[in-house]
Amino acid sequence: MTVVADAGPLIALAKIQALHLLRELYRPIVTGPAVYTEVVTAGLAMSAGDAEALDAAYQQGVLTVHAPALESLPHPALLHAGEDESIRLAIELEAEWLLMDDLRARQIAQRNLTSSSLSTNVKGTLGVIVTATQSQMISSGQAVDFVEALKGRPDIWLAPSLCEAVIKTLQRLP
Repeated sequence: MTVVADAGPLIALAKIQALHLLRELYRPIVTGPAVYTEVVTAGLAMSAGDAEALDAAYQQGVLTVHAPALESLPHPALLHAGEDESIRLAIELEAEWLLMDDLRARQIAQRNLTSSSLSTNVKGTLGVIVTATQSQMISSGQAVDFVEALKGRPDIWLAPSLCEAVIKTLQRLP
């Protein structure tokens, strides 16, 4: 199962010390060079602790960098470099999953994946946490704690209303 990850879920999970969920759920996890630059190079330049955790994940081979050969999207759109690259990689590698948080980018990804006749699924950080709970890797209580931690961080851009909806869903899980 190939999984392509954009920067958002990597940064968010690393900031709450939940990067291990990716390692346990998915292999291989591929990112493009722009995502690596954003999460490691730029992060280390700012002395961000999450960048150190992500750098270690790359060094351990949990995350790998692959430059897409596909030069443009079937349906080009104005995106951040990492988002564009991640969608191109998901198409090229026929990934089973594309991990991406930004709603607009996810919509553009879905349009491009569908037009490429791929059944790649798209989910974000909260989806990873729900999947880990459903797979019984973590308890629903731990999952709620992770979502609360995300919701409380000013440097993570997840809608509080979405976090609340996910918390309610998690509280209904066994």
